[in-house]
Amino acid sequence: MTQSVHIPWGKGSMKIGLPTNWRVLGELKPRGLPGTVAVPPVEACVLGLMEPIGTERLASRDLSGKRTLVLVDDHSRPTPVASFLPAVLSELSAAGVTKEFVEFLIATGVHRESRPDEVASKLGSEVMASYKWTCHNSYESSSISNVGTTSRGTKVFLNRKLLDADLIVCVGAVEPHLLLGFGGGLKMIIPGCAGAETIGRNHLQGVDPEHFNYVGTHGEDSPMRLDLEEGALLLRKEIFIVNAAMNERARPIKFFCGDPIMAQRQGERFIEDSVRLEVPEQADVVITNSFPMDADLRQSVKCIGNTLYAAKPGGIMMGLARSWNGLGEMPLAKKTLPYPVMRTLLKVIGKKRVLPLVKKVKGGEPVEEVFIGHFALQMLRRNHISIFSDSHLLPAEIGARMGIARSFTDIPSIVKWAKSKAPSSASVWVFPYGGACYATFEP
Repeated sequence: MTQSVHIPWGKGSMKIGLPTNWRVLGELKPRGLPGTVAVPPVEACVLGLMEPIGTERLASRDLSGKRTLVLVDDHSRPTPVASFLPAVLSELSAAGVTKEFVEFLIATGVHRESRPDEVASKLGSEVMASYKWTCHNSYESSSISNVGTTSRGTKVFLNRKLLDADLIVCVGAVEPHLLLGFGGGLKMIIPGCAGAETIGRNHLQGVDPEHFNYVGTHGEDSPMRLDLEEGALLLRKEIFIVNAAMNERARPIKFFCGDPIMAQRQGERFIEDSVRLEVPEQADVVITNSFPMDADLRQSVKCIGNTLYAAKPGGIMMGLARSWNGLGEMPLAKKTLPYPVMRTLLKVIGKKRVLPLVKKVKGGEPVEEVFIGHFALQMLRRNHISIFSDSHLLPAEIGARMGIARSFTDIPSIVKWAKSKAPSSASVWVFPYGGACYATFEP
């Protein structure tokens, strides 16, 4: 006998059968965003552009002849930029910016280059055909320049197009982020349009054994956020952000536009009211779904970090990672210990010795693999980790190759595994939209 829960999966839903003796504490979902009404994204964007935060409205300026670089998040993000981009272009046009002075730069960070079809989906086919656009390449030294060093020692290498622009417009979204607390703002520049060395060093600001998971942390308390903002401002350029606050289905509800720091901070506090879910008790089992951040495995597994603290230390995390675009830029270990051996080792050495272990194992590899490895192993040290995906695009035995999780391609198998680890009458939290929210617990 089983009991069932249903979660969003692709364009439909998926049924998960659970043991009848498990005690489902509830399904935790983002609350409706406060003070909003359901309006089309383009109209919501117009409202945000009309009342920018901390700076003058774009349409009220004289930007004639100004070279305008529009940074847009890439294929791995669900932000439906094409649905509201006409409002941004109309605002620039009202300021006197003509088409030949506008260029789009896809902020890929260390991700792969977006395919033409993905750019068409992101910008809209008409905009793609009418404007110049390129994808940032963090590894192409000829396209990046050193603009200085932050007070935390990060050498800042940025795409040269940023240096040539008179106005930079950052178009993206504010959402939970494991190392930053929240995304948005100047994140579009670092890591979005930075060199690989800069990206890696900036991400290492979030490598802290005592506080490895920063999700939900406000900007002023995130060392990575403060470092990237300092680095981006070394450009000494006019920067204007257009950040969408999205609901659990990645629909833009409200926009925070204007000053790249002030507007981002207001955006993160607004979105926190919807997506911060405080659990009254930690559960033996957490079932967390990657939707809507389910483009690839690297994005999908964030749902596990987002909801980690809903589980008891030693509890089971069941990550449902649809990963419809495959692996993404998730690094796979060349060699790894068997799952039970790895978890036992991590528990023995303790959290403070995880980073030295990662540095030793990852010696000579790109620095971004250090922070990814550290975060993953700290999660594994705390909890049992499992991943389900029915994507045929993922390598076989992906869990073993990642080295931090057991992986499954059918629901009965992952439930059976979790049942073997959990108490007979296990308590369970379910997060149908784990990619769009985060959990907190106050003892």
